[in-house]
Amino acid sequence: MLEKGSKKAKDAELVVRFTEWYCAAHHQDKERPPLESGGIEAGIYGARVPRLCEDCATYARYAERRTELCRQQPKPFCAVCKIKCYKPDMSEYSRKVMRYSGPRSIFSRYCLRALGHAYSTLRYHRNLRHDS
Repeated sequence: MLEKGSKKAKDAELVVRFTEWYCAAHHQDKERPPLESGGIEAGIYGARVPRLCEDCATYARYAERRTELCRQQPKPFCAVCKIKCYKPDMSEYSRKVMRYSGPRSIFSRYCLRALGHAYSTLRYHRNLRHDS
């Protein structure tokens, strides 16, 4: 189970909040009940429970579980991880969510995490070029 305050819990919260933004923008016509997941039980979302449509909730629960099971120490951002543990369809869904929510996070309370992610990604790609 995710421990509140851990890096994994913060990563899971970020993915679900990004999914919530994506869902609100792309699935306005669908019902969005409160999310039911292990992260809710662990209290990582605080008092504001994410509201997601069924497709986004399925992805959010999957992402939470993948984050919880990650064996990398320290846990890298999934985009730069060498171990691709997401199923192809979930990986594509993740790409859509991140492409929509990532740029918008610069203007939110997640701005420092977004900048850290951008730096980490650039460093990863620079190292790939130097290794080849």
